[in-house]
Amino acid sequence: MAKLLPVVALSLVLLGACGTPSSHSATAVTTAHPLGASDAPAPPSASTPDPPAAATDTLRGGPGVSPAELRRASKLLAATIAALPRWHTPAEAYAAGYRSIGDTKSAVEHYVNWSFVDDGHILDPARPESIVFQLRAGAQVAVAAMYSLPLGSTFADVPDVGGALTQWHVHRNLCLTNDPQQRIILRFTAADGSCPAGTSQASNTPMLHVWTVPNPCGPFAALEFGGQFPNGETRTCDTRNASVP
Repeated sequence: MAKLLPVVALSLVLLGACGTPSSHSATAVTTAHPLGASDAPAPPSASTPDPPAAATDTLRGGPGVSPAELRRASKLLAATIAALPRWHTPAEAYAAGYRSIGDTKSAVEHYVNWSFVDDGHILDPARPESIVFQLRAGAQVAVAAMYSLPLGSTFADVPDVGGALTQWHVHRNLCLTNDPQQRIILRFTAADGSCPAGTSQASNTPMLHVWTVPNPCGPFAALEFGGQFPNGETRTCDTRNASVP
C-alpha cells in the first residue's frame, strides 16, 4: 500500500492562490446561464436566468487585457457568483454528484463531479467540474468553482476568456485513486512521473478557478502551490482585483 501524502504537503498543493481567500461569508444570489469563452453568451437555459448586469462591471483591466477580454471575464465571474449558491454546502454538492478529492486538511477542499469532467460542457456555471469549499464561521461553504477542459486537452486548447486576467494551470504531479465516482489524492508522482499501483497520474487537462469571495490574487487566481503553467509563464497575482467580487 502506498504511503499517504503527508498532511502538510497536501495542504500546500491545494491552498488558495496567494494565500487563503478572505474568510467573510459570500453573498448568495440567483443562478446563471452557461457561459462560453466567446463574447456572445451561450444559449440560455430555461432554469438559469442571466446574472444582474451590475455584477459584470466589477473587474478592472490592465496590461494584456483587451476590452472584449474584460467583458468575457466579467460575465464568467458574474455567472459563477450567481450559480454557486446552489452548491453552498458539501451536502448540497454531494447530492448533485460531487465528491471530495480528499484534501480535507488543507485550507480549501475540492469536490469534483467526475461525470462533468468530459461531458462537452466548457466554462458552464450550471455544470462546473469542481466546487471549492472553505471553513467559515464553523461551517464549510462554497467559495469557488473550478472549470476544466475536456480530457486530452492541452494549453494549446485553452480559450481566451480574459487574457492576462484568467490564468489556466494543470496538476500533473499528483496520483489519484481509480474509483470513477470518487478519486482521492494519494501522493505526489515519483521522480519519473509514475504512480503506485491502484492509482493514476492526474491528467494534463488545463483548469481555471473562479473565486466568488475576495482573493488576495484576484478572482481567477490559480492555486499557490503544486500547479504547472504554460512554458514561459509563472503564477500571476492580480492584486488590482483582490477585493473582487
